[in-house]
Amino acid sequence: MEKTGSQNIQDAFLNTLRREKAVVTIHLLHGTTLSGRLKSFDKFSVMLDTNGQDFLIFKHAIATVTSVMQPQQRRPQYEGEQQQQQRPPTSFTPPQQPNRQSNE
Repeated sequence: MEKTGSQNIQDAFLNTLRREKAVVTIHLLHGTTLSGRLKSFDKFSVMLDTNGQDFLIFKHAIATVTSVMQPQQRRPQYEGEQQQQQRPPTSFTPPQQPNRQSNE
């Protein structure tokens, strides 16, 4: 089997988390949740560092991998997104309702 130059989505996602040293939460199929930093991964497993203790987790046991990356760590995917991030935040002030006086 020939290897192509493109990286699959799973490897790209895991590699970004590893490079950025992001804290990840791994939910296993049987309900256990582990949190830590991703040290390494291969075709069949991931190595998670949790408070100095390493866990070897087989990918077939993983339900989901989530990470909450800080906004300053997130890198723009394309030029349009980069321009969008540079705009100052806008605020919305709802229009005021005219005062209604009742004649009773």
